[in-house]
Amino acid sequence: MSPVLTHALPLAALGIALANVSGAAAQTDAPKRPNVLFVIADDLTAETLSCYGSPWCRTEAIDRLAARGTSFTRAYSQFPVCGPARAALMTGARPASVGVTGNGSADQLSAILGDRPTLPELFRTAGWHTARVSKIFHMRVPGDITKGVDGPDHAPSWTERFNVRAPEWQTAGEARHLSHEKLRFEPDAHYNLGFGTAFYAVRAEGSGAEQADVLAADRAVELLAGFGDQPFFLAVGFVRPHVPLVAPSAYFNAHDVEDMDPPDVPDGDQDDIPAPGLSLTSQRTKLTDPARKREVIQAYSAAVAFMDDQVGRVLDALEQHGHADDTIVVFTSDHGYHLGEHDLWQKLSLHEESVRVPLIIARPGDRAARRDALAEQIDVYPTLAELAGLPIPTHVEGKSLVPVLDDPAAEVRDAAFSRNGRGRLVRTERYAYLAWDEGSAELYDMDADPDQFRNLATHPDHAEIVRALSARLAEEAGVTGAETRRRASDRPTPARRSPAAPLPGGAPSGETGRSGG
Repeated sequence: MSPVLTHALPLAALGIALANVSGAAAQTDAPKRPNVLFVIADDLTAETLSCYGSPWCRTEAIDRLAARGTSFTRAYSQFPVCGPARAALMTGARPASVGVTGNGSADQLSAILGDRPTLPELFRTAGWHTARVSKIFHMRVPGDITKGVDGPDHAPSWTERFNVRAPEWQTAGEARHLSHEKLRFEPDAHYNLGFGTAFYAVRAEGSGAEQADVLAADRAVELLAGFGDQPFFLAVGFVRPHVPLVAPSAYFNAHDVEDMDPPDVPDGDQDDIPAPGLSLTSQRTKLTDPARKREVIQAYSAAVAFMDDQVGRVLDALEQHGHADDTIVVFTSDHGYHLGEHDLWQKLSLHEESVRVPLIIARPGDRAARRDALAEQIDVYPTLAELAGLPIPTHVEGKSLVPVLDDPAAEVRDAAFSRNGRGRLVRTERYAYLAWDEGSAELYDMDADPDQFRNLATHPDHAEIVRALSARLAEEAGVTGAETRRRASDRPTPARRSPAAPLPGGAPSGETGRSGG
């Protein structure tokens, strides 16, 4: 299968007034404006990055970026599902404020936003060349990849867009279905086949040159070779380690399955976790055999290492083509991922492994640094805007992390918030409090119990802490609700967007479907 290029759109067709942006545009005699290289992985837990302490997965390229940037150890996703997490990240607003609280509503983002600019749109209207390579906003994986379409993209964000078309589960090689979903092996159907949630692993034959992340890196390298004097905002999305877990056989061989021990789970660990906190359990996925658990972790690790090598190719090209000294690099993921902690798997949950994300920000001239300050996905937007000298739109709810980048002791927030379809999380310096909509709760002392084994929510000696954190959640919900109402009342009726050019031999840009994410 081959890559698919969605042709660049005329800037006039995408022109959108930044009505709510204060301040003047950069003047022509201003200092050189920095480039931005924004790299995002899909379904990546920080637990598998060696620069975040993984003892079994080697991620040399991401480690190399961490060696010249700032790694945030407590950065949190706004929603541990692809569509709402990416909408929040790219708009700087919480899921309830932006109106995307599930994968199914991701295709409504353009209509919801009206003239409020996304992060890349802010840069595009200020004169940057913005390019999307593969999955940045939501895409249904693997369906949108096997079909080679945009998915629920936001066309006004980009000067040009590039989709990949890759075989995914159809890849030639040794395949193993390690979980218990019903799968449909229908190559021409693309959607609703079951592969978007199944632990389906493929030891691919050959080098992997036909795989989605290799094709994305190929295009990113081409773009970096061709950029001229105009500043650029290059967003590169890698779809691994999202399932299906596809990587060349060599990457599986580099991770001995006998070394892939699942996390220790104490007897009765789930006894004090309320039902809403138990998302994809080993029992629900029928992933109860220890040998199969090891195979899942091996396949996930192989997919991470394969993705990491593609990150390395992009970083190499950044240096080879003379952009490293004037480019801000960001690496992150849309959310975390469970690999057996609490006998939970994949995303969806509000426990630490599912909501914590890797976040590395490397400015030219930076040295390796680590920050324990709390951060949220929505903080990336105002951080890049400030670093580029751009005004921060009024709809943005994140806080710039520039003070934290500059000062190891600085903090910009005393709590981070996340939510899913069943409840909400507030994470403070010491505590994680999960309040479920049906009335139950979880409280963990992250200093004494970082693995979240002992739920303190019903302990009398923690009642005051529960009250205080419940009040914080109510306060956050009130602020978010007020923003939602304000945006609904003053939102202009959005003009119909000009559709992207049709894909060669395929469907129009923006084809919809339902599978994965």
